[in-house]
Amino acid sequence: MRLIGREHAVGVLRAEVERAAGSHGGLVLVAGEAGIGKTTLVTAAAEQARRLGALVLGGSCWDSDSAPGYWPWVQVIRALRRAVAVEEWEAVDSGPLAVLLGEAPSEHTPESFPLYDAVTSALVAVSHDRLVVVVLEDLHWADPASVKLLEFAAQHTWFERVLLVGTYRDNEVDAEDHPLRPLMTPLLSRAATVALAGLSPGEVGELMARTAGREPEAGLVAEVHRRTGGNPFFVEQTARLWHGGGSVTAVAPGVRDALRRRLSLLPVQVGGLLTTAAVLGREFHRKVLAATASLPVPVVDRLLDQAAQARLVLGLGGGRFSFAHDLVRETLYGALSDVDERHAAVVCALDGELAEHVLPADLARHAYLAGGRLAADRAVDLIVAAARDASRRMAVEEAAGHYRRALDRAEGRRRIAVALELGNELYHCAEPVEARRIFEEAAAQAREVADPGPFAQVALAVYRFAEDEGRAGGLVREAYGRLIGPPPDVPTEVLAREMSLHATEAARGGGDDDALVSGLWAVHDTTVGIGNADQRLALTDELIAVSRRSGSHTVEHFATSFRWVALVELGDPRYIDQVHAFVALSERLGMTRFHFSAAIDQSIIAAMQGRFAEAEALLAKATEMGASSHAGFRMMYLHLRWALLVLRGEFAAVDGLEPEILASSHPFPGLLTGIAALERGDVATARLHVEDDRHQPAFEPLWLRFLAQFAYAAGDRELAVRVRERLAPHRGKWLVSLYGCDVSGPVDLWLGVVDLALGRCDEAVEEFGAAQRSAERMRARPWAERARRYLAEVPASVVARGVEFRRDGDVWALSYDGVTVRMPDSKGLRDLHVLVSNPGEPVAAVALLAPEAVASARLGGDPVLDDEAKARYRRRLARLDEEIDRAVDDERAAALDRERAALLDELRAAAGLAGRTRRLGDEAERARKAVTARIRDALRKLDGRHPGLAAHLRETVSTGATCVYSGHLRL
Repeated sequence: MRLIGREHAVGVLRAEVERAAGSHGGLVLVAGEAGIGKTTLVTAAAEQARRLGALVLGGSCWDSDSAPGYWPWVQVIRALRRAVAVEEWEAVDSGPLAVLLGEAPSEHTPESFPLYDAVTSALVAVSHDRLVVVVLEDLHWADPASVKLLEFAAQHTWFERVLLVGTYRDNEVDAEDHPLRPLMTPLLSRAATVALAGLSPGEVGELMARTAGREPEAGLVAEVHRRTGGNPFFVEQTARLWHGGGSVTAVAPGVRDALRRRLSLLPVQVGGLLTTAAVLGREFHRKVLAATASLPVPVVDRLLDQAAQARLVLGLGGGRFSFAHDLVRETLYGALSDVDERHAAVVCALDGELAEHVLPADLARHAYLAGGRLAADRAVDLIVAAARDASRRMAVEEAAGHYRRALDRAEGRRRIAVALELGNELYHCAEPVEARRIFEEAAAQAREVADPGPFAQVALAVYRFAEDEGRAGGLVREAYGRLIGPPPDVPTEVLAREMSLHATEAARGGGDDDALVSGLWAVHDTTVGIGNADQRLALTDELIAVSRRSGSHTVEHFATSFRWVALVELGDPRYIDQVHAFVALSERLGMTRFHFSAAIDQSIIAAMQGRFAEAEALLAKATEMGASSHAGFRMMYLHLRWALLVLRGEFAAVDGLEPEILASSHPFPGLLTGIAALERGDVATARLHVEDDRHQPAFEPLWLRFLAQFAYAAGDRELAVRVRERLAPHRGKWLVSLYGCDVSGPVDLWLGVVDLALGRCDEAVEEFGAAQRSAERMRARPWAERARRYLAEVPASVVARGVEFRRDGDVWALSYDGVTVRMPDSKGLRDLHVLVSNPGEPVAAVALLAPEAVASARLGGDPVLDDEAKARYRRRLARLDEEIDRAVDDERAAALDRERAALLDELRAAAGLAGRTRRLGDEAERARKAVTARIRDALRKLDGRHPGLAAHLRETVSTGATCVYSGHLRL
């Protein structure tokens, strides 16, 4: 059937379909106001494509603030799976598409490249066997992520047989304040655009004639054209009214009135059912509609058949339906006078199994619009559940919107609790100003409550997010006075910790798991910083136990993560097993935020262990999930990136990152600048930031690392004394900041640094040795190497039971048995220095030769000689000994002696001290040879300068795959 007045538009789409079928695809955008004929046009193009053997997939956007993300693409992917054969679907990587298929929570943020790529790849894979046409309708209602995905697909399917067609209302999108206006511009630049205008008077008459089955008079046509502007939908509706005996003047008040008149001609039951469906939304499930309308499902099916015959609804498959045009739904919905009651009925109908057919966001919309018809607590429960679901999907803006609506409905103490969750989410959205306002309002309301608990919760939340203690100090002291009594003159963090402990004990006594979790987290967050890891480890254990008892996966997830953080702070190698448990839990729970956290945590550990390429890849994975672009996570991403670059020594990249850090919400960019400057030896730049010794407890360990480094680099003894006092109580622990996002090595390392600054060289050597051993136990190769480098810089004497090594620049002063000699620096002397500094402790030759070598390099290769070969050598030597004894000819005896010596040399080359087997072709063997040669060379030179020391070292230093100085056992 010819589309009246659309010849040019039809021709454009026909050409696009034919080109896509024979060559390559593209993007077509059909623009026009509501009812202008966009759907009719693309439907005709879809029919043409089907005739050419194409697979046509469609999706429609939904006009709702609570519409799920990627909703039109959800429909496309569902249709794709229904349409293709099982074998074709199995060839598609459907893992990332699980969320679009409704089989999992959202797996990707709106900026997620993997999801975009998965959708595009699925379309391209199917297009290898046939043309694929994707039609997305009503893009003016799309969420931004869906439009970005369309742009991505258009760019990456240009040379494939995939044709993308979109419709949208350009008069709405072109408005200055429309959120999609900036996103549509890049689409228009690569699309073939078809702009539909109203029909001419002659075309209006032709359409009326076709619709009504009789020719209208010219005057009537002119009237209809004037009133409708040639809008085909309005014309058709008016023509139907006219055909039914109505007057075309009924169009004048608007097409809504015309639709109401048309709907009134339907059977009462059909009209009533469609009115109920309008409350559910543009799309609805037949079972949900039946429950809401209190009708049996077979009756609903029969009534929907009548509505479909009237072209008011369309079947989508799988029990789902949609209105043929949203204006139909709007007309029905706009006529309701009991909107709140109907939304409340939807909520009641969806209790139980039917809830699985509705997204949490849909339930929240119904709960909010139910107003006073739904109990406030029930409404808040549903809206908060939707907010938490969105937060787990890292859709923090959506979550904040739900929390705002929950706050509108919440009353009393529940309102305070919702405000705390909203404030927390706003900080994650990088909206601190609004978050502070929400907290202030919550504090004002909490002051009116007799129970001091809610006010204490608000004060602790403010303290947690405050940039400095001064901002929260007054509130915390006021809360302390209400909860416990007059506050003592102690730091704010002490008061906050005491309040948290008080609240936790009260919750334990009351049996309230929610309150207990809140209290435990408050205690955890007030015990960050150096020296509290034991306590936080116990807290995470209790949080995990409570979460498993209450079924809170979110609490279990984060408590499991923070548990490995506490173990690292304690210098406990069991952190490795805990990280593995955390990653396994994240994969099992399968939520976006959990996958994100797992990637971040694994990146931190990989960097700490020196697996830099792996750390980079994991951070890139987190970036794909929004770490670098999402405002709420950007500061953390930038800090992680900075820490990795500093560990790798990539200071040009650090400089390039600095402007981004300064522009972010990072509270202490100067701290990062100062540390990076010290790493490069730039004391002057570091000095600019060292006086800014303000910090949040979460950054305290990093500040101490900075101050220790500066004290040593600048020779600031006074500062070194202060830092030493703060570090000394924490020997054996590690410096971990920002809830695990920054690992700055063992405390002993930085104690050694400040002791170097103070000239306490013997203590420094002990501390560097302890730091090296701790780092090796923790598999933290970069920090073990750093400890070795500092150890080599010790300028003062290192004494081990009578042997003294003292290095001054390029000269070593060597003392033993009252005799001191000076010798130039050499690698062999450095090796001996390390061994003498660690008496009795085996040191791998690989560590002496190449401290950065990984542990696997020390495992060795195949033996130089296996047991059988060595046995044969021994048998041959025994026979040679017998033949030498029997030889009477001197020449013969000399020849046998030479053979015997050669065999012994080969055996010595294949075995170390005490007959230890040496191995071929590995780093350990090469290191053994090199280190042994270096030490022998040093001892040979020492023979002429200090024979006594040389003899002592030959007797007490063992070389091989591992080397050891055992002089302390013989003195």
